[in-house]
Amino acid sequence: MKMKLLLVIPLIASLAACGGSGDGTTSSNGSSTGTVSVIITDNLTLTYSEVWVSLQAITATDANGQVVDLYRNTAGQTHNLSQLVNIGALVDAQTIAAGTYTTFEILMDNQIQLVDPTGVTTNATFDQTGNPSFTLSVAGQLVVDENQMSSLLLDFDLQQFTYDMATNTVNPVVIQQDPATLNQTVATVNGQVQAVNSSTQFVVTPATGGANITVDLHATATVTDTASATVAADTTLLAAGMQVTVDGIYDPANLSITASAVGIVTGASVTINSEVEGIVTAFDGSTLTIDVKEASFLPGSNTLTIANSSNALFSHGSLALLTIGQEVEIKGNWDNTTFTAATIEIEGAPSNATDSNYLDDYVEFEGTISAIDGDLLTLTVQEFEHVSGITIGDSVMIDRTNSWYKDGDASCLSNGAVIEAKGSMSDATTMIAMVIDLEDSCNGSNDDDDDDSDDDD
Repeated sequence: MKMKLLLVIPLIASLAACGGSGDGTTSSNGSSTGTVSVIITDNLTLTYSEVWVSLQAITATDANGQVVDLYRNTAGQTHNLSQLVNIGALVDAQTIAAGTYTTFEILMDNQIQLVDPTGVTTNATFDQTGNPSFTLSVAGQLVVDENQMSSLLLDFDLQQFTYDMATNTVNPVVIQQDPATLNQTVATVNGQVQAVNSSTQFVVTPATGGANITVDLHATATVTDTASATVAADTTLLAAGMQVTVDGIYDPANLSITASAVGIVTGASVTINSEVEGIVTAFDGSTLTIDVKEASFLPGSNTLTIANSSNALFSHGSLALLTIGQEVEIKGNWDNTTFTAATIEIEGAPSNATDSNYLDDYVEFEGTISAIDGDLLTLTVQEFEHVSGITIGDSVMIDRTNSWYKDGDASCLSNGAVIEAKGSMSDATTMIAMVIDLEDSCNGSNDDDDDDSDDDD
């Protein structure tokens, strides 16, 4: 019997490439070149809360039959497709010969992991050949102009995916889409610091090649060095030659990332080879369990137990603030059995890179914007967590001066928009918002993820 994959939902993209001239004007054979950002997304379905795949390569073919690599990584790049509704995930940025490309081939690991809303996990394949990889061909058109930036957006159209229970196989559908339809593009880049330009900017060379990426630190960003147990709010801990991982929002027009977090991995006391994001479902002071939403590896199940959490370095928040319902990002070592934490970030908690005295160190509000006055939002409270003295229907002030936006940007804010704000109370009625989640207020919806959070709260 065949069942439609009607899926739900906001990932982690590791940048991997296979060469290219990097700055992008002329290739080694003298031909003109341009730079292409390869981005993936999906659309909304309602049967599975998670759909995990691993990308191994993406190629493009022009009218003359010339094939170029847009991305290649034999280790694979893992994505939870269901987290990418109206959100793009950067796969690679590569410099290739200028021209028109009409066919794209996606090489994937021949396995797909499906998780239904109750947490039941199904490990399926794309075909029954027994081959370790599966290739999917996509027709489209990509024009690469000399010395110009362009983007290729590949939509894993989950509404058209079908699952055959009799053969335990999934028939995928991928189509080319207009990158302008995305609210934002997220990226996780692993690589080497090429140069430190200022206290808020540096350049990273991706680990396996590709174009250099300029990294600008957001006002709430942290740079974390696990080896020295140090957290900074600027680039003072960075130097050329260091190995780092960068998380943030990608701008394909400028080959740049606005970073929310930078981790130094060279010489770390705990090996850092992976990262995972999710919602805390259990914590007893030492053992931490999360409902996995994003990961750089195939998690194998809906939940993951994190070892060493009580000894990890916190870049935002602290062990004392960790509680059920919070969203956390954890970097550390995954050995295919156990995830050992090196660093933990509580989304929306104060940065440990700066001294700050707040009435409350961590608060969540969900509500409707009733007024906007510059960087101050008036929010009518619908739900709240980790704060006292507030009731449903109260109005609170949200200071968004240095907020980090999820699933959109400040242009999405308007009277009547529903947002979730995470941060700290500066007084009894004012929050300093570290993170603003725009939820369904910016041409998209991540209701499934929000529902998970509410249930866990």
